[in-house]
Amino acid sequence: MTMSSLKDKKLLLLGILQNQSTHGYKLNEFLKMPGNVIKIGKANAYKLLGKLQEDGFVSSHEERNHNYPLRLVYSITPKGEKELHRLLRERLAENYPSEYPDGVSLNLIGLIEPEESLSLLEERQARLADRCESLKIFSDDIRALHPGLDFIVRQTSLEYEFISELILKLKQEKRT
Repeated sequence: MTMSSLKDKKLLLLGILQNQSTHGYKLNEFLKMPGNVIKIGKANAYKLLGKLQEDGFVSSHEERNHNYPLRLVYSITPKGEKELHRLLRERLAENYPSEYPDGVSLNLIGLIEPEESLSLLEERQARLADRCESLKIFSDDIRALHPGLDFIVRQTSLEYEFISELILKLKQEKRT
């Protein structure tokens, strides 16, 4: 997969803030969810929020909720809404073929012993099974409302099926 661009990260953060103003902790929790398609670490998210604020796309204010310490709550500005729509339109029309480094390793699988390759693929299969399981928290209704999430769920499931079929094929070849 290709690394997400700065533009994609801005689109994600502005999109989150379009739905509701939020504080950093809640935003970070969202970014860690299994269905999130772009990985942004906490420090990078805050850095990017600062840049979006400098550019006038985001504003922030301090808020105290009960006995919790003061925290910054981020909101999208009207200028940020325009930028969100610009980025969204631009991204929807683009198509970047995905880089898939696993294509290389799968093509070269014959360079290692069959027993080891099967073991490694089974390890990968277990990780994919865990990922598929973690994505089950999203109902069909949620997936219908979020096509990008549905895409990730389907893509992960397809990869799991492919690796499972490859393992079966390699086991059959080993027997013959």
